Amino acid sequence: MKYENINKKIEEMREEILASIKESVAIESVKGEAKENAPYGEGPKKALDHALALGEKLGFKTGNLDNRIGWVEYGEGEEMAAVLGHVDIVPLGEGWDYDPLGCEIHDGKMYGRGVLDDKGPTIAAIYGLKAIRDLELPIDRRIRVIFGCDEENGSSCVQHYVESGAEMPTIGFTPDADFPVIFFEKGQSFWELTKRVEEKSTVKVLSIKGGTAKNVVMPRCTMVVEGDFDFKETEAIKVTKENGNTVIVSNGRGAHGSTPHLGTNSAIQLFKELKAQGINLGGDLQRLVDFVTEKIGDETQGESLGAFNSDEETGNTSVCLGMIDCTEDSLEVTLDIRYPNHTDRDELVANVKKSAEAYGLEGNLVGEGKMLYVSKESELVQKLVNVYTEETGDVQEPIAIGGGTYAKAFNNMVAFGPIFPGDPDVIHQPNECADVEKMIKSYQIITAAMYEIACK
Repeated sequence: MKYENINKKIEEMREEILASIKESVAIESVKGEAKENAPYGEGPKKALDHALALGEKLGFKTGNLDNRIGWVEYGEGEEMAAVLGHVDIVPLGEGWDYDPLGCEIHDGKMYGRGVLDDKGPTIAAIYGLKAIRDLELPIDRRIRVIFGCDEENGSSCVQHYVESGAEMPTIGFTPDADFPVIFFEKGQSFWELTKRVEEKSTVKVLSIKGGTAKNVVMPRCTMVVEGDFDFKETEAIKVTKENGNTVIVSNGRGAHGSTPHLGTNSAIQLFKELKAQGINLGGDLQRLVDFVTEKIGDETQGESLGAFNSDEETGNTSVCLGMIDCTEDSLEVTLDIRYPNHTDRDELVANVKKSAEAYGLEGNLVGEGKMLYVSKESELVQKLVNVYTEETGDVQEPIAIGGGTYAKAFNNMVAFGPIFPGDPDVIHQPNECADVEKMIKSYQIITAAMYEIACK
């Protein structure tokens, strides 16, 4: 096998790699209150310091840019190849079977927040530098493992890296997604649809609230109505009486905003049931209910909203209603729209605004994410596909996704691993875990890829 020496070296370092990952995962590096020398809070700073200390211990050059982003580097040459990861995490959440900071191994799987996303692959890439150095493999480009501290909350760390004038890589990848390689990431359009209530509802609805984030299918939605309210329970929607009010809780199923078809939206579920039971709330609130059921409903590709587009190579549009916040005085819902290549962005924006306005809502575009497209025939994609095929014997085509990764921050960069085709995606979920043998195999693949992109 072409990468036999690399594979052997990573296997030799197995216990050392897993121990360093365990040290990193033990740090609860959720974004917190900014402090002196810790712009993202104490947790991300500790995780950053840990990665830098590891690089120094292994004998590499390191860099720290304002405690927002750091790197470990090996080699010589004018050009630099990069591996881009992150050491911050999403909140631990509830529902874990094992300690989310413990890296416990059960039935061959390592459990912990960050094992997959993205501490495991980032720490492994630093050891990949050691493997390349110890094997004295010839490379033409320096290799820099870059790790940010704010990927989960907008990637301001990488933005800071770019805007500060730090050295830009010639070529690179981020091990923060899927194998075999992701050549395309959809454009992103984030919306807040709002209305100051002018026409009150005939039913006194005190609040409708739901959602965990704008980019997550709403798993739970709660509607509170003053007094007794005649609503018939369903299997998924429960009714209780609290403090003289009627509380209606709709339970759906969460999913990532890029794959809304995999979830069940609790707000849409509730609004559809209101209509099914012949309940008209009246006023501006009813118009919001009509908008959600008529312009979104069971559709997840934006057909009725005027957002739909389809591209043979890069897929279809997706639309996710992420959050809802309604009071007696104001209404608000959020939309996360992801669109494929060859979409007319301006037309999409105009159509969404028009659809919202027809129901008395103001459509506010509050954020955008650019597309990432690197040709399947490019040197970068071909090198990564070839490494994956050589290491696994599995022949797979490059893929397009709706999610967004760090790769968008740089030119000539794509997402590559660590999740294998067909494996469950447990990122951001309770019991985030990875099969230990597959972890080691992914690290061997990542190291081989680091070597290849460092060669001209």
